[in-house]
Amino acid sequence: MTIPYPVIAPVVEGHGEEKALQGLLHRLVPHLREGAYADIQPAYRLPHDRMLKLEPLSQALTIVTARRPCPTAVLVLLDADDDCAVELATQIHSLARNSHAHVPLTAVVAVREFEAWFLAGRMGLPHDLAPPPNPEAIRGAKEWLSDRMPLGSTYRPPAHQPSFVQYFDLDAARHAAPSFDKLCREILRFLERPTAEREGEAL
Repeated sequence: MTIPYPVIAPVVEGHGEEKALQGLLHRLVPHLREGAYADIQPAYRLPHDRMLKLEPLSQALTIVTARRPCPTAVLVLLDADDDCAVELATQIHSLARNSHAHVPLTAVVAVREFEAWFLAGRMGLPHDLAPPPNPEAIRGAKEWLSDRMPLGSTYRPPAHQPSFVQYFDLDAARHAAPSFDKLCREILRFLERPTAEREGEAL
């Protein structure tokens, strides 16, 4: 049996991203390449501190790569918070190579927070309020959003992330948030890989 399209298995750290990333990728794939399709599997949640440990990450990769159809790529998404995004991504890749060197995996690290992408894409803000000039420099993007949401509203990731990913400006976010541009480039790379691989040979 052949797979005529990419099959992407996400691994995320937060409850909000469990639903949000799948929705974002469904929207992003045809936006990046007209007419493109990818099978986006449900996200597997692995808390941030466990992502950075060999055994829990290995167990997560074993679980997601055992799915059917077999993923052609694994996407690990986490927040940098106060750490260096490049160093975190390198650490994830190094850990993954120890146990799953055969798995096509990429790690995308949102600089500061996932919510910085919403600020970059002008989502969750009153129409008369411009986003900060450098959204990824904001420490506490969740609180920044809460302070500027309509009166009586408080930003809550599990409630707002799945909705916000459907409406934020993808092109504006890609321009203003380099880590979101990194996500876009990785998805394009998944789409450009040969897809007519046998299911059992995909990973």
